[in-house]
Amino acid sequence: MARAFDDLAADLAKGNWPNPTCTAEEMALHLAIEDAPTYLEDRPAEDDHNSLPEHEDDYSWDSCSDLLFQDHDVLMLFHSKFTGIEDPDHPANQFMGVGDLREAAWFDPFDNRSNRDPRRGFRR
Repeated sequence: MARAFDDLAADLAKGNWPNPTCTAEEMALHLAIEDAPTYLEDRPAEDDHNSLPEHEDDYSWDSCSDLLFQDHDVLMLFHSKFTGIEDPDHPANQFMGVGDLREAAWFDPFDNRSNRDPRRGFRR
């Protein structure tokens, strides 16, 4: 999961939108968006956040969630009414075209996204 967070941070460091390429990265981005308001409250006064240009949509976390994801299928894993939906053989999964949300598949690249460089290494 650390690599998923690092890959999204690398997207931002390159000046790009975070671009989830697998379920793990989608979950990492959901967690980051959920935690972002708290981070803003806790940031040190001397950080350079206020030096950035302001925009009327700053801090619109719902908009981030709408813009940065292809879908929100991974969030169904946290609702009891969707128990079993992670399995591609589950009828609701097949009906909604969710795909494989089992843990073993979280790091498999999405078919419609480019793969990350497998030589990118790990954080030490």
